[in-house]
Amino acid sequence: MKKILLIILFLSTIYSGAQIVITPNPVDINTGSITITYGSNNDYSLFDPMSNPNLLLYTGLDTDADPTTWDYHDDFSDTATFIPFNFDTTVNAYVAQIDVAGRMYQEEPSLNMVSLPQGLNVNDWYFIIIATDLSRQSADLKGSDYGWQPATLSNNIFEKEEFKITAVNEALVFDTADYYSVKTYNLQGQLVQDINRRYVENQIDMSLLPENQLYISKVTSAIGTVTIKHIH
Repeated sequence: MKKILLIILFLSTIYSGAQIVITPNPVDINTGSITITYGSNNDYSLFDPMSNPNLLLYTGLDTDADPTTWDYHDDFSDTATFIPFNFDTTVNAYVAQIDVAGRMYQEEPSLNMVSLPQGLNVNDWYFIIIATDLSRQSADLKGSDYGWQPATLSNNIFEKEEFKITAVNEALVFDTADYYSVKTYNLQGQLVQDINRRYVENQIDMSLLPENQLYISKVTSAIGTVTIKHIH
């Protein structure tokens, strides 16, 4: 699916930022969780939701010299890999959250599901707004039209003795007592648990997460951030 199976129509910068807002802005592959808002000021000229309260985001990444190809992308045959895009009545617009670097993607040309490799150069992030039954979709949307900037993926793996983490049973176990914050995402990039900065003697309980699923946790302390994948 090098040439995406959906419509290959790249959107020009004529579209207003009021239609789609990416927060924070600017944003790149190392930003972490980002928020996409669509339909501010009731502007749905990119894609008419037809009063549907739930939409989906299909996403992909350009990592080579050809901007017309998506080298990593969601599995179009499995909508569970898409990002839920739900109407938020508090902001009167559709809102989705995604950790672009922390998800698994189909890699071209093998179509195997993989994590993004460290050091990957990401030129642009693409996405499509699509109906949940896949019957209707927007044109291909370029993240660079809304604040995305090229960057090289950095996983920030620290080998210092004082910052080692191990996933054991229903907990993340730390070798060093410190103040930590832990943001945990499912494979759809949804933030499922957010533990604000907390002093940890030995471990953080993860037992409230749904079982038998793969998670990605970004753990931050004073010396940096470590990303760990774990099954609960």
